[in-house]
Amino acid sequence: MSWSRWIAAAADRVLDPSIVLSFDRSGFSRHQRGFFPGDLDVDMGGRVCAITGANSGIGLATARALAARGAEVWMLCRNAERGEKARAEVEAQTNNANVRLAIVDVSDVEKVKRFARDWPVQKLDVLVHNAGALFSERAVNPQGLELTLATNLVGPLALMAGLVERLSEGHLPRVIWVSSGGMYTQKLRVDHLANPPGTFDGVKAYATTKRAMVVLSEQLAERLGSAGIAVHCMHPGWADTPGVQSAIPGFWRVTRGILRTAAQGADTVIWLAVCDRAQVDSGRFWFDRKPRPTHLLPGTCSDALVRDELWEEAHRWAGLDTGFWATLSRSIST
Repeated sequence: MSWSRWIAAAADRVLDPSIVLSFDRSGFSRHQRGFFPGDLDVDMGGRVCAITGANSGIGLATARALAARGAEVWMLCRNAERGEKARAEVEAQTNNANVRLAIVDVSDVEKVKRFARDWPVQKLDVLVHNAGALFSERAVNPQGLELTLATNLVGPLALMAGLVERLSEGHLPRVIWVSSGGMYTQKLRVDHLANPPGTFDGVKAYATTKRAMVVLSEQLAERLGSAGIAVHCMHPGWADTPGVQSAIPGFWRVTRGILRTAAQGADTVIWLAVCDRAQVDSGRFWFDRKPRPTHLLPGTCSDALVRDELWEEAHRWAGLDTGFWATLSRSIST
């Protein structure tokens, strides 16, 4: 290890426990010193990447980075006008004519399933579950699911199930879930996902779904390993995105001077999508290109029974058979 990397690692051990000096812009600058040169120098020509919520923030930064490396990029967006504006912007900035837009609302499970069925793509190399939402008031999707849960967890699970056979045809295929550092504050309580207790707290509901996302990604990684499909989960730290500005304006006003750029928040998503070395290390939780612990606070761990309950309930909410993945893995491996 070089002296610069050794010094950076020593600084990480001292400063990262502070959270603020890890999740903020200075944390990224410090962690960046430990990145391996050349990891992102990859020609993505011939690879197909799909990104949900790609019209702004981390999703847009990811789309831009993958298009710049020659990938065929599908920007999966809910709003056609904003999506087309973002698509045209990425195409112009990267000179990549293979930047495409598809309209899908990941909060609506039935629309997600129809999209997956009709999408005119035969193989998929990278799927990024980036779309997420934080609501100030309780609302439900057309299937009656609490909207935070539907958007952040159930819709993405249904989308992955609908596209997984196309992923199996990809080059070192991988799925990347974008979680949040806020998940560290929550313990997994499955009954709280569908029915948040008491007065609705959008921030807590959001963090709870992001905790569930970490667990679900681990479970999917276990089941899809034999099919050669890697599943990763990451968190971007504190990034200055339109979503943060609109959903938690108080936090944004206090911290905007230290927030990461959207590109810095997206860096680990891009690295997981581009660097083939990362593909083999499935089932981890990543931050700034390193695997990180999934628990920082006492009392947030969940036992196997709760994890199994999440697996069963998430599939029920998505209208999926829990045996789907095992059957698929057997068919792919044979």
